[in-house]
This record gives sequence, C-alpha cells and structure tokens, in this order.
Amino acid sequence: MTSRERVLRAMKRQIPDRVPFDLSWGLTGPMYDIFKEKTGHTSPDEYFGVDTRMLMSAPTTLKNDYSKYFKNLPEKAFIDEWGVGHLPTESDDKSHSHLEGFIYPMLKLSTVRDVMDYPLPDMDAYYRHEYMTSAVKDIQGKGFAVLGSMACTIFEVAWYMRSMELLMMDFIDNQEFAEAFLDRITEKREGQARNMAESGIDVLMLGDDVASQRSMIMSVPMWRKWLKGRLARVIKAARTVRPDILIFYHSDGNILPVVEDLIEVGVDILNPIQCECVDPAELKLKFGDRLSFWGTIGTQTTLPFGTPDDIRNEVKLRMETVGNGGGLLLGPTHFVEPEVPWENLVAFVEAVKEFGVYR
Repeated sequence: MTSRERVLRAMKRQIPDRVPFDLSWGLTGPMYDIFKEKTGHTSPDEYFGVDTRMLMSAPTTLKNDYSKYFKNLPEKAFIDEWGVGHLPTESDDKSHSHLEGFIYPMLKLSTVRDVMDYPLPDMDAYYRHEYMTSAVKDIQGKGFAVLGSMACTIFEVAWYMRSMELLMMDFIDNQEFAEAFLDRITEKREGQARNMAESGIDVLMLGDDVASQRSMIMSVPMWRKWLKGRLARVIKAARTVRPDILIFYHSDGNILPVVEDLIEVGVDILNPIQCECVDPAELKLKFGDRLSFWGTIGTQTTLPFGTPDDIRNEVKLRMETVGNGGGLLLGPTHFVEPEVPWENLVAFVEAVKEFGVYR
C-alpha cells in the first residue's frame, strides 16, 4: 500500500496496512540543525518515511504598499503579504525562532470604509495555484498524499491584522466593521479553496486556534455568529469543485464545545488532538464514526519530557484506542521543539512502525 493510499484509507475511517504518520508542522530551526548533524540528510520527511507532503500557494507577485499603516517600524521587523508586521523573538540561542511578536497594521482603523480601503493579498489569484497542479501530480506519482495548507484561515489572520483584543471588541460594539472585515477575508479564502481543490490535493488543511487549554477563547454563540458560517462557506467553495475532498481542521486547545458544529459544516479530520487538555480516546468514542483524528502525540509533555519508553507507550495506547478501526494519523501536536531529545524523535518513528501495523 502506498503512503497516499494509506492516508486516504485511514482518513476515510477505513483500515490501512499500518497507521500513517507525519511530523506535523515540522522541526524548528534548531531541531532541524540537530537532524542534519545526526543524519547527514536535509529532508526529515524523506529520511523518516513520512506519509504526507504539504503544499502552500506560490509566492505572490502583488506588491501592496502597507507603509501608511505603520510608524517607526523596528529595524528587524518585516511585513508579510497581509500587511502584518512580524518582529523576530530576541533570543541568544534562537531556540524558538518560529515565535514572533506581531505589529498590527489595523489598530487605528474604525470604519467600514477603512476596511474596504485596506489592501488584501491576492490569495485567490489563479496564477498562485497553477504550479500546484503539476506539483500535486508529481508528489502523488511518488506515492504520497498531498495536503494543501490554508491554516490560519479566517480568525487568526484577522486578529494578526487587527489584534485579538480589538477584534473581539469589534464583535460586540463595532459589528459592521467586523462583518466587512471577515467577509473580505472569507471571499479571498473561498477563491483559494476552489483553486486548491481544482489542483487535485488530497486534503484541504483549514484551521484557526479558537480555544485555550481550558475551553473556547470566546463563547460558543459568538463563535457560531462570527466564524462557523464563514468556515462553512470556505468548505462549500472547495466541495463545489471536488465533492469528495477531505477537509482537515486545526485548532489547538480544548474545542470540544464546537466539535459537533465542525462536523455539521463538513469537517472530516480534526487536528491536533492536544492530549494535555482533551482525551483522544474519549474523542474517538464520541465522534469516531464521523471524524478522523490527526496528531495526538503531546509536544508539551511526552515528546520533550518523556523517555523513549514513554513515547513507545503513548504510541501503543493511541493505536489501541484512537487507531482502533482506522481513522488515525499519528504525529506531534505541533512543531518539534528543541527541547525534544533526539532519541525521543527517533523513538516516535520507530514506535509507529512497531505498533502501528493493523493485523
């Protein structure tokens, strides 16, 4: 069975030859340096035999001018295509170089006119996805499943521009602004989803972090009012092109209060199943007839602070519970951080291959 066949069978809640696995969002820079030193290789996916490959939209050629939205931008800051300022973390060892400070370009905006004048990137431009068709064919031809990434789909990219505090306040006392703002983002994402579906990807990766480790970071009625319908629009756009495309949804934290809603709008796969705050086995029992699960191996606990035997036991437990009857892709619940001992990363891969076989 090829990796692609394995992933598709598992995510359709069927039983493959063995559980598929990946390395989630990958290795942080320092961890990647350790990988190269230990192995002499440059591709963790190839070296470890990961079953998936992730694709993103091609870089934009659109040059929006966001200069008027910033004053006295720090020297080391840079601006992304959404106009968000990023300030790299100051750290002597650069251990957590993927964590950055945000500089919000929309802090001073207040009217619908301001929203409509703000330049958005051409996420929905077809030229950005043309290359994906050939890339998808190439990757699938090598036997791997292709994930088209549209993470930070609506809510996260919105608060990156506006700030979480102001966006949440907009939901209460500046609703016309919020509606115009989220609708503009959603329209871009609808076009992007259609293009990605047309390219032939196997899984469309959507997601926004909408929960803390205790529960939702907003009330469930607020989430339903502002985000549920817009997520449904993005999923519908993809399925207008490809009715059978698998929909993956990522949110860190405890999102149990909205899992039924996610199923209702068309989500097939839940990620990352953060085991520090939700019980993967409980999720399987409650929703395993309608959802598949991707992740489940804790990057706050077991991977960085456990022993190789702890890793083996966690993989074995996941296979016996969440993996029972299919519906599981094993992986870290987030980036593999530099606190993770090399031996633990190797133990994870070896345990998948030892305990992940369906008999």
